[in-house]
Amino acid sequence: MTPAGLGPGSAPAQPRRRPLRRRVVHLVRRGHLYCGLFLLPWVVLYGATAFLFNHPEAFPDRPIATFGRDALAGTPMERPPLPGEIAAAVVAGLNARAEGGTTYALADPAEVRFTRDFAFATAKADGLEVSVLLEVNGTGGTVRTRPIPPPKPEETAPFAVGSSPKGGRTKGGDRPAPKTAAKPADALALADPLGERVKAAVPVVLERTGFAAGDVTVTSVPDVAFRITDGDRVWRATYNPLNGAVAGKPDGEPAGEGLSARSFLLRLHTAHGYPGEPSDARWVWALVVDAMAFVMVFWAVSGLVMWWQIKAARRAGLVVLVLSAAVAVWVGVSMHEMMAAR
Repeated sequence: MTPAGLGPGSAPAQPRRRPLRRRVVHLVRRGHLYCGLFLLPWVVLYGATAFLFNHPEAFPDRPIATFGRDALAGTPMERPPLPGEIAAAVVAGLNARAEGGTTYALADPAEVRFTRDFAFATAKADGLEVSVLLEVNGTGGTVRTRPIPPPKPEETAPFAVGSSPKGGRTKGGDRPAPKTAAKPADALALADPLGERVKAAVPVVLERTGFAAGDVTVTSVPDVAFRITDGDRVWRATYNPLNGAVAGKPDGEPAGEGLSARSFLLRLHTAHGYPGEPSDARWVWALVVDAMAFVMVFWAVSGLVMWWQIKAARRAGLVVLVLSAAVAVWVGVSMHEMMAAR
């Protein structure tokens, strides 16, 4: 039978292609959906770790207690001094020591403040290290405890030279803490050491990148880790190229305390940057962070496109966007002023 509307020998009508605009919107909506699915586990992970940062008392990996004003009753912190009172006392003390008739005064008393809202203290008792955070306004704080590991005798490696400082992290956790450059008397000096190579290269790099070069001080270089044997035993050795110290531990000895789940998540939350070689999980993690950054921006932009297609929601959505932008600008400006002043 001939389809209705078609005469004998007529070719069936080709389906009409959707307009380019509709096809683009369709692709945006699909991309928005798939990006959301891709981001799901990472957003959950980021949200969980951010929650742990914001709520130190949540899911603690060690005993923790919070206290209020009642716990401070009868102590000097029951009514702590205001920042203005401390500043006034400092100025008075300076005036008492000033010579030549110099007099000091607060330039802007209304701007006097603490640089942070809390103080820390630690105590050791009954095999525990107790950390106390005190709100400087006297409203309370938190107490944490952790067991002090019993001291264990460390076997000195027979080839040890000086002492190799243990690597740490800076306050922000984004780079290793500088190692001391003090050299032990019996430092193992190598020809053309790494620290001297860095020191010689820095002025050239600064000149070629358009910066002024001055006195160069090398503050940190990575230790060299290797295994060494005397024929009977195997040792894990480290050499500090900056100070020539060599240290070693018997192979198989635990490197340190394990990470609790909470500590692991917090460190994972702040881990960033690509390592030198794309050969480990840290590189993949950095790649995922970049992917999240790109996809979250696309997610937001595609969400705007999808919202604009719904005419009935344009007015209400615009009100929400304006309010959100106003709050974001206010918070951003306020936080910038607060951080810049510290």
